[in-house]
Amino acid sequence: MSDERRGLGRGLDDLMAQNEMDLPFLSAYGPASEMEEDISQAKAPPEEIFDAVVRHLRSIGCEIESTEDERLSVQGLTVAIGEDAIQLTFESEHRLPFVPSDLASPGLREGKIDVDGRGAQVMIQAWGIEARRCLSRFIEHVTINDDG
Repeated sequence: MSDERRGLGRGLDDLMAQNEMDLPFLSAYGPASEMEEDISQAKAPPEEIFDAVVRHLRSIGCEIESTEDERLSVQGLTVAIGEDAIQLTFESEHRLPFVPSDLASPGLREGKIDVDGRGAQVMIQAWGIEARRCLSRFIEHVTINDDG
């Protein structure tokens, strides 16, 4: 079958010209963001993230008594409200179920794992699946190791 019958006769110049077309309607969406933070998940006020953390911990069976001082501790996890994010501090007698990339997921920042792997810190700046997964993995880890 020849190229003419299949319609493959267009060259690179034609394709480049087609893609250089002016699309003025796109300006209605505003200029493209040059900052990665603008593109990432929407950030919520730390108080809202803290409330979401409390709800999530309760939903997975953690007993939380008081959150009055904008801080809570449960099963080796300390949650505190920071200026622009929530600080999570993990402590365990056993090696934590995290690798550095787990604490660098979308919505999380400044993740650090202690050299012995039994402690870690991370900031939650946007509530999402990665933050929920991080909390759930830690609570599951503590629960399994306390029971076993």
